[in-house]
Amino acid sequence: MKINQTGRSMVEMLGVLAIIGVLSAGGLAGYNKAMTQHKLNKHMDEINYLLATAIYNNDKLKDASTYMIPEMQALKAFTWNVIFDEDDIHFYDSLQTQVWFEHNSATGATAFSVRLPESEFSVKVCHNYINIFKNFTDDIDLVSVLKAFERDDNGHTRQRNVYIGKGCTSGKCLATMTNTDIINLCHDSCSGSYACMLYAHFGYPAEAIANLLAGDGVAY
Repeated sequence: MKINQTGRSMVEMLGVLAIIGVLSAGGLAGYNKAMTQHKLNKHMDEINYLLATAIYNNDKLKDASTYMIPEMQALKAFTWNVIFDEDDIHFYDSLQTQVWFEHNSATGATAFSVRLPESEFSVKVCHNYINIFKNFTDDIDLVSVLKAFERDDNGHTRQRNVYIGKGCTSGKCLATMTNTDIINLCHDSCSGSYACMLYAHFGYPAEAIANLLAGDGVAY
């Protein structure tokens, strides 16, 4: 009895390998996207807890030090390593974003300050932070978004956007920002900038808020 055995041609094998390659590339892209979203979700949980601890302990922290970091560590608000520079004290969150507090013990006013990394990913991080700030609309007085870019003489010019938090009834309100508003704000402020800075101000007296809105007293 004659048995015919036929193998697969080289063309067929190459076709199979091509299909496997396409599926693998698609799977890797999906995995990377899922991991990015996981990191953003984890970051949101961490910063929500950090900011909630600062806001809801505001009375206890009224005499805190200027950068409030030791006091926040005592409250177990974060676990990241603290960096002591000559000019300030700060730390980097899980997305490698520089974060610090600027506290005025005389008034009890605090600015939660963020310097975003200079990369395309900064737009996504900015989006995360603005959504976090929206969660605290009833506690945050206002949010400042600062874009700095270099001039030809190596100096810096600044462009600032301000959104009102609690008590806002008209104009640029934090509570009424849509997802599209946030995306556009973050893209305009953080794409191609020398520095992209976010500030969430809380615990401010009424006169201090007036100064902030007038452009005075905002921590750069």
